[in-house]
Amino acid sequence: MVQKNLNLRTLLPVPSLKNMALSTIKEAILSKKLEPEIMYTEAALSNGLGISRTPVREALIHLASRGLIIYFPRKGFQIKSLSQKEVENLFELRLALELTIIRHITPNLTEASLGKIEKIWARYSRVVQARNPLESIRANGEFHLALAYLTENVYLISALEEIRDLTDLVSVRSLEVNSRAIEAAGEHEKILAELKRRSMRGALQQMKAHIQTTEERVLMRIRNWGHGDWKK
Repeated sequence: MVQKNLNLRTLLPVPSLKNMALSTIKEAILSKKLEPEIMYTEAALSNGLGISRTPVREALIHLASRGLIIYFPRKGFQIKSLSQKEVENLFELRLALELTIIRHITPNLTEASLGKIEKIWARYSRVVQARNPLESIRANGEFHLALAYLTENVYLISALEEIRDLTDLVSVRSLEVNSRAIEAAGEHEKILAELKRRSMRGALQQMKAHIQTTEERVLMRIRNWGHGDWKK
């Protein structure tokens, strides 16, 4: 008897322990379950996650390379507290990247690509109304990365992804300023409206205003509480 072709479903890739640790640690930082200025040991983190130290160490090295934490080999880590100057430098880079993306994509926008962006914005708007800060941060990042992917420029995409962890960290702090999430959703809507009009000038103006307002809200948070105290 000849064996027939087996119609089996494709197996989905299993997330690595490193990636699972990475996601869990980052979420704990953004939700402030882990606090700045406290030294957390690899052993305590490994026990808390119920996995060996190796994937935990790999996750910490990755987060340190993205600037989210300060890693002390064989000791542990601390969450990075950004100074005012570091925040200004981060947003200077982010603004340059975001405006380059707008210049790149506006002339070549299709109805299909605009439809995808509009769906992402609609989801972001729903998340904001639900008042879930972490989901708002994820949806915000999804919107900006979706614009970057339209460039099909791997270097631009990689550069934006490289600073995403840091921008997520400071974005959480900007959301602590009253109504920032709702305000940011409105700014995204204005960016989308200009893109739908194929107005490069308008989209550039709205993106610049959005990034600069976010920076102002973060700096306001730092001035109010002090750059070393990101816990409150």
